[in-house]
Amino acid sequence: MLGLAIFFIGLFRLFYPFCPTLKPSANNLTTDPGYQYIIEVEGDVKNPGIYIFDKPPAAYRAIQSAGGPISKRRLSLHMPDDTLDTGTRLELRGVTKGCAELIITPISSGKRLVLGIPVELNEASVEDLDMIPGIGHGLAQRIVEFRETYGPFKTYNDLRRVKGIGPKKIESFRSYLSLTRTGRNQE
Repeated sequence: MLGLAIFFIGLFRLFYPFCPTLKPSANNLTTDPGYQYIIEVEGDVKNPGIYIFDKPPAAYRAIQSAGGPISKRRLSLHMPDDTLDTGTRLELRGVTKGCAELIITPISSGKRLVLGIPVELNEASVEDLDMIPGIGHGLAQRIVEFRETYGPFKTYNDLRRVKGIGPKKIESFRSYLSLTRTGRNQE
């Protein structure tokens, strides 16, 4: 698994050699002036893949960056006007049938880690957490079991209540995690 992640990092750096170092920063996801928005576009588009934007794109712009829909037919599709945040995955389905569907989900945890985008702690599975350096399978399982029993983590310090996690352990993997979907991103 680690070998696969290293391979993708190398492949990504080959095509985007001028990107800054891809160390995740959960503290400041979208306010840096040099920040890049990473969006994955899949499905019935001409050039599916991962696209990088300097400004938060709308769904329409991201799909057009991927070459647009594979069909030249006019589509009946409602696209949200809201801009997309980094780590978003768009999948366009059913284009050849004329009635397309746009599915918006987060990029998979494996890809997020390779791209330097933190993984959402309160949504991560055991497998997702197991990919993070400093968290093994056993600890990942205890984190998920704790979350399922006691509810979502509100702060990073809540992780200290999980057996085997102390302040140093939290600091070692904190940059790979995000708590933004709980409305907080704190200690």
